[in-house]
Amino acid sequence: MGRNRMLERIAVLLVVAALAACGGGSGSGSDDEQDVAPAPTAADGSAPRTTVDAAIAAARAAGEIDAETALTYRVFALAGDARLPERFRPAADAAGEPIDEVDGNAVIADLRLAWDGLSASTRQLLAPFTGRPSAATGWADTTRVQAAAATRPTCAANATWASLAGASARVRVWYDKSRAGDLTQAQAIVAAFDNTIWPTLVTSLGFKAPLSDLALACDGGDNRLDVYVVAGFGSLGATYPESASPRQSSSFIVVRSGLTGGVLQYTLAHQFMHAVMWSYLMAADQLSYGWMRNALANWAVEASFPGNPTLLADASCHMNSNFLSITSRAAGSCPTSTTRTRDYGAYLLYQYIGRTAGNTTVRNLLAATTTQTSALAAIEAVLPGGRRALWPKYAKTLWNQVPVTNPGRPAFRNWDGLTAVPVLAPDHPTTLNANLGGVSEASTALAGSVANVSTRYYRFSFSDVATRSLMFRNTFYPLYKAGKAVSVQALWRPVGGAWVEENWTAKEWIGFCRDAKSQRLAELVVIVASGEIGSVTQVVAATAPTFKRNNIGCWGFSGSAKRTDVNGSWSSGKIDVTATLLFDYKPNGLASLQYNDAATGRLRVPIAAPLFRRAAWTLNEAYSESGCSYQLVASGTDMSIVLGGLGFGSIVINNFAESLPASLRQQQVGVVGSKRGAYSINAGTQRFGLLGSVTGPQPDCGTQYSSAPAMFTLTNSEPALAPVIALDGRLKGSWVASSSPDSVIFTWDLAPQREP
Repeated sequence: MGRNRMLERIAVLLVVAALAACGGGSGSGSDDEQDVAPAPTAADGSAPRTTVDAAIAAARAAGEIDAETALTYRVFALAGDARLPERFRPAADAAGEPIDEVDGNAVIADLRLAWDGLSASTRQLLAPFTGRPSAATGWADTTRVQAAAATRPTCAANATWASLAGASARVRVWYDKSRAGDLTQAQAIVAAFDNTIWPTLVTSLGFKAPLSDLALACDGGDNRLDVYVVAGFGSLGATYPESASPRQSSSFIVVRSGLTGGVLQYTLAHQFMHAVMWSYLMAADQLSYGWMRNALANWAVEASFPGNPTLLADASCHMNSNFLSITSRAAGSCPTSTTRTRDYGAYLLYQYIGRTAGNTTVRNLLAATTTQTSALAAIEAVLPGGRRALWPKYAKTLWNQVPVTNPGRPAFRNWDGLTAVPVLAPDHPTTLNANLGGVSEASTALAGSVANVSTRYYRFSFSDVATRSLMFRNTFYPLYKAGKAVSVQALWRPVGGAWVEENWTAKEWIGFCRDAKSQRLAELVVIVASGEIGSVTQVVAATAPTFKRNNIGCWGFSGSAKRTDVNGSWSSGKIDVTATLLFDYKPNGLASLQYNDAATGRLRVPIAAPLFRRAAWTLNEAYSESGCSYQLVASGTDMSIVLGGLGFGSIVINNFAESLPASLRQQQVGVVGSKRGAYSINAGTQRFGLLGSVTGPQPDCGTQYSSAPAMFTLTNSEPALAPVIALDGRLKGSWVASSSPDSVIFTWDLAPQREP
């Protein structure tokens, strides 16, 4: 690759500030992302620290320095070299935990990549940084970066350096004797390797030990992994491959002087796993495995020091941007650093695999890279069911809130106390108030696409009793049916009830009746995830998923109805039938009338109507005809025929008619038309032979007559004239069923009911 082309490549990396951690920009596999992660904040609510790396990248983007100078400054920043301009030096009063001012492994990788294209003067300037920190040549209290084509400086040991060897771990820790605290740190490093890191990762789990460096002129005196404690180092730690091979190499580690406790443990386990990775002869350039390298290195911290606070902070890098592909290594999502890339948090995937399938499975995933050219291909080769089986389970676990964190469940919070939770999808980044708010219906569209190997979370809350019927349409359903590794899951909680977990992947229409006690949602979480990989970077639905709500009662209705008859042949009077009616969805105590059909992807789709349950009716007849006066007052309560009584009736309502199969929908349209909320009511009784009295000329009028209540109520039977549910959810109206001089007038007023 020519010098100009190489520098252009490095320049692009700097401009976007995606200084690809632990592998440099050369291997940063990233998708064509459409979403941008929200600006992260630290635990105290402050903005992430602006790092030296970010400041150098900003200067390069502004055209203030060229690519070669930017790379030189990054090397100086890593080494703590005094030639780094003042404007790029870390703030002297920086507070809080130590952070990476530059990503050491990214600097190493980028320098190795760019070396042949650098000018002769720059190579001469940076040549001293190509040896080990303990070398007599070069400069004290700094480190060297091993470049592929660099001439190795002399290996004569600097007299100020001494070392400690591990008892059981094949490591040697070097420290500067002129710095009193470095001996204490070196002892702590040896103890961490002897007691925890080596026994966990190598002895117990069987990962390959770092390669011997005896074949090199500068080997640290033996075949052990050399670890150097270096003052002024611009990164917590870095791992230096020592050969020109991009696939396998011996290596050494540099650790910043002054690290203690959890930060030191984090740094050691992370960098040690990088040295382990370099011991495997990978099927492709190691840097091309991108996100896997930091993710696996941080997984080693979890395996060795579960609950490590520095590691848990890194989890937010992934939680803050879960909607991006796991392969994305974009910066800007981590709460501690403006430059740190999000793959530091991707260890959560390996933690999930290790905690559910065993940590030896993670070892097998690394071993698979010797034949597989990507981390995702390794997952596909090793895990039963591959990504299709893994991703929905991982997506639910990543929610890291109730109910998946309930006691005894396999959950990040339960494993190591992780409190970070994923951000909601960028198209709806806050919990949506799903109440109708005084309107009769509402619809919320969700994003119709999901990035490969990513997750999206949506949360809805409910409190208004007027929000009665709900319908979610999963438009990813056809893609699932076509074999795509896309999933849709739901977590929902009814008022006063326990959380329910449902898999909606194989469902297209999913309904809820909030009038029913068991479906009276207080909260709903929808989890959309894709386990797809490939050159097409997103799964895209033909139309956006939608979540509809309306005010249509779905449990029952109760109220009054009246029928008034006037006949043109009567000289006076009328017939009134009044009734107090009850319709509900459980007239015989059976399950609610909702349509479920797994074959066509339907769950709890509302069937047309609640059924008649009972009516308390009154018949009042008082009219005169042909000189005879007729009078009858009667009353009664009729139960539904289904319950063994004499009453009958039903209500047909257009409630999400689009969710019904075509045959049922056509039948319903034939009754009430196609308008949303259009309805039809009928109810009546089979009581006959009620006796009324007659007065008038005898014997022509007689003394008694027979009558019946007949229909309590009936809306217009013409579908095009069907009434529509009112804004308050009531079924209320009237119509005249015949023309003068005869008339039958029906009026009704039924209010929606909730299951008590």
